[in-house]
Amino acid sequence: MKRWVLSHRDSIGMIAKLEGSMGVSFSLPKSAQAECAEPEEGIIFVRLEDYELVQSGDLFFPFLGSQPALALFHSVVVDEGAIRFLINGADVMRPGIRKMDDWGARGKLVVVREEKKGRAIVVGRATVSGTEAESMSKGECVKNLHHVGDRYWNAHKSL
Repeated sequence: MKRWVLSHRDSIGMIAKLEGSMGVSFSLPKSAQAECAEPEEGIIFVRLEDYELVQSGDLFFPFLGSQPALALFHSVVVDEGAIRFLINGADVMRPGIRKMDDWGARGKLVVVREEKKGRAIVVGRATVSGTEAESMSKGECVKNLHHVGDRYWNAHKSL
């Protein structure tokens, strides 16, 4: 496993790249430094203060175990029947959605939560706009990028 800390200049560049890629603002102090860990080839975990993010190729998204990072994104609440499919890698389909924030444009990152306790179980990318999803009765709304028990989840255990 490789671990490294980015220089101050590289950290500023990484923060700007992450904020642009994910469409959020981390509101970090100017002294914030990024720490990286690569537990296996192709998976890099980036830690910025309390935020923990995953980089897989050119794709960046929040890690499911990082509550501060997940709080920055819009969410969708799914019913209990959808959970077993989602944690096996299925995409979020409209019939399983109970409540949703209007996440805006297509392509935004969305956190999928279970109905009973509100725990995050999936991070995905919206395949339709938020208003489009509300008017749909069936079809795919969110592409599953990271779910509980997937390779990112298991790789994080070795950190």
